[in-house]
Amino acid sequence: MRQTLILPTLILLLTTSSTYADPKPERPAYKQEQVILNPDQFAAEKQMSYLAFPAVLRLNPQEILISYKRGRRHSSDPGAVLEMVRFNTETNQITERKIIGEQQPLIFQMGEWVQFPDGRIGNLVDVQKLVQARKRNHRTGVYWTISDDQGQTFSPMQKLGPVGGVEYGYIFESAVVGDTVYMLAMDFPELTARKSAFDEQGKRIYGQVSVIASDDNGQNWKHVRNLSREFGDLNLNESSIIVDGKEFLIATRGYDNKIRLHRVDQDFRLIKQRDLTDACETIGTHIGRPRLFMRDGCLYLLGRNSRGGPMELALFRINSDTFDVERHVVLDPEPGVTIKDGYYAVPYFQQRNDQTLFNVITYRMSPEKQKHPELVRLEFLWNEVR
Repeated sequence: MRQTLILPTLILLLTTSSTYADPKPERPAYKQEQVILNPDQFAAEKQMSYLAFPAVLRLNPQEILISYKRGRRHSSDPGAVLEMVRFNTETNQITERKIIGEQQPLIFQMGEWVQFPDGRIGNLVDVQKLVQARKRNHRTGVYWTISDDQGQTFSPMQKLGPVGGVEYGYIFESAVVGDTVYMLAMDFPELTARKSAFDEQGKRIYGQVSVIASDDNGQNWKHVRNLSREFGDLNLNESSIIVDGKEFLIATRGYDNKIRLHRVDQDFRLIKQRDLTDACETIGTHIGRPRLFMRDGCLYLLGRNSRGGPMELALFRINSDTFDVERHVVLDPEPGVTIKDGYYAVPYFQQRNDQTLFNVITYRMSPEKQKHPELVRLEFLWNEVR
């Protein structure tokens, strides 16, 4: 089947090979798991034992930083903090744990790491507040903290502030090209003059995902392009970005329950895109909190998948030219296990002797075992799941 999409200066052809077939979901034979933090460890700390939404930054071959929310529930959680652990990837042990974001009664919900060309690192957080009159959370605008000593110390959390006149509420991922850091950022109606997420007819108004950039290690930011408009006026949320040569690949989760893959040029103009939900039957309604990465010349998509049953943590290998899904590996849970909440996941690689290990940091809650999620590390042989 051939589809033609005409854009103002671009003719976009999406083709599906006549020999393409959906991959059958596979499961790895080797799998190790480690509970990094158990909610029971925090039972005495004012019941702040809901652990979720990890983000990972690789510091060096032996260390990663893991930030995560610690609160009481998934959302509507005043006083939730952003906490961090330093984790030794050779010994698989925590060497440090501390809070890096806290301000009552705000909700420090999602943190995302960024590393600047000069070595400075930052964590940008989706900070919310509970508005009782509206009985819902509102974004306050992104807060962020900076470290110039590899995470030994962090600056106080402060507002990122407007970029090009727009204040953003949620940062997804970043990509570095030379001296420029590009970040995916989402705005929200409550951060604009409208102050409401609904129009006069009661129809929901969605935020939009844009690219913002800094050429001076985060001192100043500029707006680059509104991707929601560029991709065809899509209502987008969680997104992922990686560099591919002189271009970028972006995965987006739409409010229409679609996962899409997009290729853009260096100015973030659309080159091609594909609806992976429609193209691949083994992808459920969407992939929650998608993460793209390249390894050994191949493109991979990691995230939460629902195939009409319990949620799964899935790894997909995708042809970066045709956008065909070539392989589908179910990483977790084990057959017969239901996960009630979880699978915002981040990968990293570790060498052990002559083996390459594929590791995933994620959170998950099993209703049979826990009231709150735990932070876990899952380990696989890369040659088996690649």
